[in-house]
Amino acid sequence: MFVAAPVEDTFKPETVPAPVGGLNAYDSLAAMPDTDAILLENWWIQPYGCSMRKGYSEWTTGLPASIGTIAGWFGTDGTQKLFAWSSTGMYDISARAVAGAAIVSGLSNSSWETVTFTNTAGGNLIAVNGVDNGIIYKAAGVARLVLGDGIVVNTWAGLNPAEAVQLTVHQHRLWAVKKNSPVGYYLPPDAVQGTFLSYDFGPLFKKGGNLQFLSTWTLDDGNGAEDHLLAVSSRGEAVVFSGTDPSSSTAWALVGVYDIGAPVAGRRSHCKAGGDQLVLTQQGLVSMTSMLVSTKVESAEQPLTSLKIQFLLSELTSSYGTLTGWQVLYHPTINMVLVNLPSATASLIGQLAANQITKGWCTFSGMSAASWCSHNNLLYFGNTLGTVYKAWDGNSDNVLLNDTGGTGVNALAQQAYSYFGGRGTQKQVGMYRPTFVTRGEVAYATEIVYNFVEDTVVTTGSVPGLSAGLWNTALWGSGLWGGGSNVQQAWIQARGMGVAASLKMATQSASEVLWISTDYTLVNTRGVL
Repeated sequence: MFVAAPVEDTFKPETVPAPVGGLNAYDSLAAMPDTDAILLENWWIQPYGCSMRKGYSEWTTGLPASIGTIAGWFGTDGTQKLFAWSSTGMYDISARAVAGAAIVSGLSNSSWETVTFTNTAGGNLIAVNGVDNGIIYKAAGVARLVLGDGIVVNTWAGLNPAEAVQLTVHQHRLWAVKKNSPVGYYLPPDAVQGTFLSYDFGPLFKKGGNLQFLSTWTLDDGNGAEDHLLAVSSRGEAVVFSGTDPSSSTAWALVGVYDIGAPVAGRRSHCKAGGDQLVLTQQGLVSMTSMLVSTKVESAEQPLTSLKIQFLLSELTSSYGTLTGWQVLYHPTINMVLVNLPSATASLIGQLAANQITKGWCTFSGMSAASWCSHNNLLYFGNTLGTVYKAWDGNSDNVLLNDTGGTGVNALAQQAYSYFGGRGTQKQVGMYRPTFVTRGEVAYATEIVYNFVEDTVVTTGSVPGLSAGLWNTALWGSGLWGGGSNVQQAWIQARGMGVAASLKMATQSASEVLWISTDYTLVNTRGVL
C-alpha cells in the first residue's frame, strides 16, 4: 500500500549574474550558460556587469545627403580636424555646428577610403574613391592628387589617383589598391607622392578575383612581433608577407595564404584591433591570429571570434552582404569592435558590438548609421539624412545642437534559461529583483518565462509609462537620484512554473545604468509517493 507524502515547498534564494557572457546564438537553449543571453540589445558588456549603451548628440547638421565617409586628421603641432563627405562635397566638421560650405566640391560620390600618414613634412590625410582625383589634406590645407611625374607637388606616377580604391600605410610606405585589379602599388618610404612600384598578388589568388584591400597585421612568427602585410582578395584568400621592401628577395617573404571567406561588400570589412586583424566575411568575423595555426605564433590573449553570433551573422551577411554600408571599426577607448550593418537592417539591428576584453557580443539599435569614425578617442557616425552625430555621448539619444531634446536609451534583454542547479526539477520563481547601479532612475518592465516557450517580447516603446502590458512592471522612485551612484532594486512577483526559467526585461533610462545581477526566490515543489 502506497501512502502519499505531504507536498513539501522548499524556498531557496538564487543569484544569477547579469549576462556578461554576451549574446549567444550558437548553443542550445537547454545548454546555454546562465551568464549568456538570448537577446541583448543596447546592453554593453563589461567585466563586472552590463551597462546600458551611451547616447548620441547632433554634431553637424545641414549636410546635403547621406554621410558616406567620416575621417580625422592630426597635425604634428597637436591640431586636428574632422571631415565628412556628403553628396558631391567634402566638409570640415571639426566644430559642433550647422555645416558650412564644402571645402571640396564637384565629387562623384561620398564613398571615400582614407588613411592618415605622418612623415617629416607633417600630418597627411589621403582619400581616394576610384573615380575622382585623390584628396590630400595637410597643415597648409586641402589639395587634389593628380596623375603626373611624381616630382611636381601632389602628383603620382605609376598609378592614377583616380583609379585607386583603397589605401594603407605599411612599414612606412603608402600602399594603394587599383580598382578591378589584383595588383598593389607602393611608394618609397615616408612618401605621399612620387612614383609607385607595383606588386602583383594575382598569382597567389588561386580562386581568382581582384585585390579587395591591403592592411597591416602584427604578429609574432618566431622572430619577435613585427608588422606583416595582409592582402585579401575579393574571393576570400588572405596573403601574408613579412619584410619591408617588396622589391628585394632578401627583405620580402611570403608567410602564407589562407582561405577566410569572401569579404562583405565595400572596402571597410576589416579593422586592426590591437595586434589582431579582423575581417568580416561570409564565414563570420575572422581573426587572422586564430587563422594562423603555427607553433611559432605566440598569442598573449585569446582572439576575438564571432562563434556565439555566427548563425545571426550568417543570416545577415547572406541577406545583405552585397549591400553597401558594412563597416568594421575598432574604438580603442572602450575596447569596442563595432560591426555596422547596411541601413536596410536598421529597423532590426543597427550594429553588432563586442568588448575585446570580455569577448562578449551584443546588438545596438536606435543608431541608423551610414558610416563611422573613431577620432581623437571619440566616436562619430553619420546617417542617411545628412547629420553627423557624436556617439557614446551622454545617456540620451538624439540630443540636438542646442543641447535640448533627446530621449533616454531603450534596452532589451532575455537572459539564458537557468535550471538553478536542478535540471529536470519542477520549480517556481516566487519573487525576483534585478539589481542596478545607477546615477539616476531606471524604468523597466519584466517577465519570467518557463520551459523555452517564446512569447511576444515587450518593446521598449511600452516602457516609459510602465502602465499595463505583457510583462510585470516595477518602478523605483518618482524623481532623479541625487549625489553619486545608487543601488536600485525592488522585488517583483513572478507567475508560472517549469523546469527552467528565463528573465525578459525592457529598460529605459537617461542615466548611467549598470545591471549587476538578478536575485530569485525559488519554490521547489515535490510530491513523494
